[in-house]
Formats: sequence, C-alpha cells, structure tokens
Amino acid sequence: MRIRTALSIAALTFLVLAPQAVCQDAKVEFMPLKVGNAWTYKVEFGGQNLSITQKVTKIEKKGTEEVASIDSEIMGQTITEQTSQNAKGVFRHSFQGMAVDPPIQALRLPVKKGESWDAEFTIMGQKMKATMKTEAEEEVTVPAGKYKGVIVSMDMEFMGQKMSAKSWFAPKVGIVKQTFDFGGISGTSELEKVELNK
Repeated sequence: MRIRTALSIAALTFLVLAPQAVCQDAKVEFMPLKVGNAWTYKVEFGGQNLSITQKVTKIEKKGTEEVASIDSEIMGQTITEQTSQNAKGVFRHSFQGMAVDPPIQALRLPVKKGESWDAEFTIMGQKMKATMKTEAEEEVTVPAGKYKGVIVSMDMEFMGQKMSAKSWFAPKVGIVKQTFDFGGISGTSELEKVELNK
C-alpha cells in the first residue's frame, strides 16, 4: 500500500517536441490539457520499474476554470486527478482522487527563479501545508528526448510521512521528469512518450 501511494504521488505530482527555450509568457501552456492527450512515464521506485500512462479523459467547467480529469493506471488501480492551468500557473484540484480545497498551485507563472510559495489546503478534513520553490531552468534528457524545463521543488507531509519532490515542467509538453522521496524511499519518473492532440 505504501509503495502504491508513493507511486501515485510521483506519477501525478504533477507531459514529442523539439527542444525549446522556457518561455516567460504566462499564456504558454506548461500542461497541455486537451482530451486525448497522453503521457507515458518510466518510473523507478523501491526496486520496481514500471511504465505508467496518464491520459486526459474529460474537461469540465468549474466556476471560471476549465478543469481536466487525468486518469492513471497504477499497479492495477485507476486514479483520477484533476488539473487546471491559467495565467497564474498550474493547479491540482485533487490528490489521489481526493478533492483538494483550495487547489494546490504546482507551478507559478510567470516563471521567476528563486520564487517560493506556501500552499495550505484540506484533504478529507485534514489541514495540510506544502512549500514550493522555482529552483532553476535546466536542459534535461529523458527517454522521450531533450527538453529545457522549469524545476519546481516541493516539500510536504502526507499521511504522516515527509515527502519531497522536484518536477521539470517543459512548455507545451508538461512534466518531463520528477525525482521524489517518500518516507525515505526515493525514486525517479521520466517521460518515455507523449501524444498531444493539435
């Protein structure tokens, strides 16, 4: 159960184009959220090697936001996450299928190196807090290709376990790499394949 939980966090903490510079324009999509878009990741965690695919299954209007549902198949279990993007950044509306109130800002736009922010939210009646920071812009090579991404780090406590993660967001692609530690067990997720609708 612990490994399944951590894998779902890693694959969803928050996706093949030629390498490109990171754009500071807030209008650039860092998470292209269209129905049918899919990302496949190579995940190494706790001595296991897995291939996990995420796919946008629907878009719903919630207030003024268009929120995408993203299904992931993890160790025989389908988990639906909800994500949106606007001029302020990328937001996660659910976590392991559980609603997050208010949504977590996973990426802040426009990108400013060294900027940090706290997120206070409630999941299943439990108040939680995470600290995020825009670390740097870096070129990274993963199985799907070479990208220049914005690195965002996150530190939080979940289900009594400390968790830290770094996510590489590439413009017009999504998350291309993650490194993470959940309760002392570390792992990596790298983009293997991306299918984006035009």
